Amino acid sequence: MKKRLLALICAVAMLVSAFTVFGAVGSYADGTHGFYMKCDANVVEGKSDGFMIDFYSDAENAWSTYYSNANWSMYTKPTMLKLKAFNWKGGGAYAGLQILGTSAERRGIMSFWRYEYKEMGTLEEKTLYAEAVVGKTTKYDNEGSGTSCVMEYNWKCGQWYRELLYCWTDEKTGNTFMGNWYYDYETDTWDLFAYYDTKLIESYITGGIGQFLENFNESKRETVRSFRYKGVYFLAHSDARDGSYKQGEWISSPSVYLYSDGNVKAVGEATLGAADDGTYVWGEVDGTSKVDTDERIEMRHTLNQPEKPEAIGEPVISTVEAGDSKKGDEITKTRIQWETGEHSTPQLSYTVVLTDKSGNEIGRASGTRPEVREVSFPNTDPAYKCEVTVTDVFGKTTTATYTSEAYGGSEDPTPTPTTPSGDPTETPSGDPTETPSGETTNTPAPSENTVATTPATSETGKSENDGSSSWVVPVVIAVAAVAVVGGGCGVYFAVKKKKKK
Repeated sequence: MKKRLLALICAVAMLVSAFTVFGAVGSYADGTHGFYMKCDANVVEGKSDGFMIDFYSDAENAWSTYYSNANWSMYTKPTMLKLKAFNWKGGGAYAGLQILGTSAERRGIMSFWRYEYKEMGTLEEKTLYAEAVVGKTTKYDNEGSGTSCVMEYNWKCGQWYRELLYCWTDEKTGNTFMGNWYYDYETDTWDLFAYYDTKLIESYITGGIGQFLENFNESKRETVRSFRYKGVYFLAHSDARDGSYKQGEWISSPSVYLYSDGNVKAVGEATLGAADDGTYVWGEVDGTSKVDTDERIEMRHTLNQPEKPEAIGEPVISTVEAGDSKKGDEITKTRIQWETGEHSTPQLSYTVVLTDKSGNEIGRASGTRPEVREVSFPNTDPAYKCEVTVTDVFGKTTTATYTSEAYGGSEDPTPTPTTPSGDPTETPSGDPTETPSGETTNTPAPSENTVATTPATSETGKSENDGSSSWVVPVVIAVAAVAVVGGGCGVYFAVKKKKKK
């Protein structure tokens, strides 16, 4: 009898412990209904170097909501050949916006699932993780494993935003990089959220791109969640087989397909629709409604949108300045700094050229790093002219000049926007030099109107749930309830089944 009682007590303890560990997951498994949308990449034959979509939500109190504005896959064949990989699996990425479950804090998300493979010959199991260059990378292991940037981004309900994805070949590493920018229509400003070294080579976005709306905390399900989408465009990776478009062209993709999850365990009244003028589609789920839309609802729509994306803007260089690095009284390097304008389109690459009074080139630096605003050169001649050329993510360029005092006096930057021919992702070779340790820097004071555009690295962690999910039907986790009857004399499991309202 004592042995039976002891065994029963141990079983109860183990079950209580399991409930303590896993109960939170189970209790948040059944939130409000979710929505999914698919964008058609057939307009660029399933190969793209970029993607744009406009997003809006007026659900101010939609706590614990994740708006995944893009879910995509990357082309990996060249990487697999280089790594001599087989049994290749995993991958994929997603990016979007989030409202936390405990406050009004807004966040952005950009994440990559890891790749897993075996190496030919050794049969060694290996993994490949993307790593953020701008943005703090955090590894995650829920709903798969990968790396994620989850950082504060103070977006607002009731106004439109554009989310831009763009990938390019980094001239320093040769790897495929991918960045995520947001455009605020109210302020006419672009923000670089994060960009990754994908660790892939010769890669691009392959296939269609999906969206989804997710309630990631069941305790916050009694609210209204909504979204609007418009302005869907893909950036062609290569020329069309029939010659209808060229590499580097933004191509309209107006056909979208929307549907609800049809999850009987989720709650809320789900509705889909389109604007009267056809410019956007919308979805809403009301978690406070007594109506429960358990059946799957779906809709196909062709967006009324321009052939080319609007409100792109131009690159602008607002200031160019110079300063010296010294060891003691000896000038060792000349530093060139520039700033892009407040309303400038996002910088992708830069080229900085120094020439002497005879027009001879005495220094050159270039790079494909969107956040870089400073390069250094060996101080070979105090009399020099500097030309800074910036290329934005849309392939547009602008140039501004600066002349040293010894050359003949400083000139105000004179930006000259131009549209280059060829692939906008191509940039001159070279790499800016870095100031050696131990040197002092005489940094020129920025002008009154200088706008600092180099993003600061944010200390971030994951929210109670980073909102990650694939764009297929989410996995719903059910956890059994534990009850102890009669002061520990019996244990039973009860599975609670939700009734359809």
